[in-house]
Amino acid sequence: MKTRAKLILLLPACAAFAGCGGSGGPGASFSVPAPLTAVRGAASPAEFVGYWDGWQKNNLVDTPSGVTEIPIAFGYLRGHTITLSGLDSGYVTADDINELHSRGIKVTLSLGGWSPKDSFVFDGNVKGFEQSLADVLATLPLDGVDFDMEHGATPDRVKTLTTLIPVTRDYFNSIGMTGAIVTYPAWNTPTQYGDDRILENSNVAGALSWVNVMSYENNNVSQTESDVAAYGQIFDKSRIMMGVDIDDKPIPTDKSLKKLAAWVNANGYGGMMAWTVNSITTGQLDSITGQ
Repeated sequence: MKTRAKLILLLPACAAFAGCGGSGGPGASFSVPAPLTAVRGAASPAEFVGYWDGWQKNNLVDTPSGVTEIPIAFGYLRGHTITLSGLDSGYVTADDINELHSRGIKVTLSLGGWSPKDSFVFDGNVKGFEQSLADVLATLPLDGVDFDMEHGATPDRVKTLTTLIPVTRDYFNSIGMTGAIVTYPAWNTPTQYGDDRILENSNVAGALSWVNVMSYENNNVSQTESDVAAYGQIFDKSRIMMGVDIDDKPIPTDKSLKKLAAWVNANGYGGMMAWTVNSITTGQLDSITGQ
């Protein structure tokens, strides 16, 4: 992903999912989302995950129709404690999230980001992390967590994510949130930052809902497709989201977005992700979702 200075993106979730809606705190029960392909039609990607940055002072309830899941950027992980200091106060509330639930949109908290560099530092205290997550869920009815670790040595990133992703799935299961969303954004190529090792870990593969590939190649459609196809060689294609950056210049044209969405659908990938949807245009939305 990216930072306050830059920004980020991602993708899938709910509209017309079984069990969507309602609050998602401890003790809540969620069924696994049904595929959206049958709802949107064969020409559209099954899912559209749209990151929502928490510092532009946009109202979360303005999330447009067609987005199926919103990762809110960013909470920070320092040691084993989750903080919400990266979000402007008052623009992400329990009422906002419940409003999106009523529209069939799921909401997760994205932890980390590009800036500051200490936005995602884990000290290995799993129980402490679980308690901190419980505290957040007691305040916000979130549907899951997105782990966006963008700094540190590759071995540290591999160790941290192969630890946190499975234990977070186990924690959600233990509190009855069996359909919770657990995701992470991967680099544009699998070998660049240890993503091949992370996704080849069977515990990670079993715990992830999907992975968002930051294939931010702007208008280079063939390179974007090649980046995502590399992930399709090592991970379940139906749980891979092609990421596009529609926030930072140069912004992909609507024509490029339409080609990419068609490729995702034709090749059996899970859907698309975008950084960010705070200011998405009608043309961009229509190109990605086909609506």
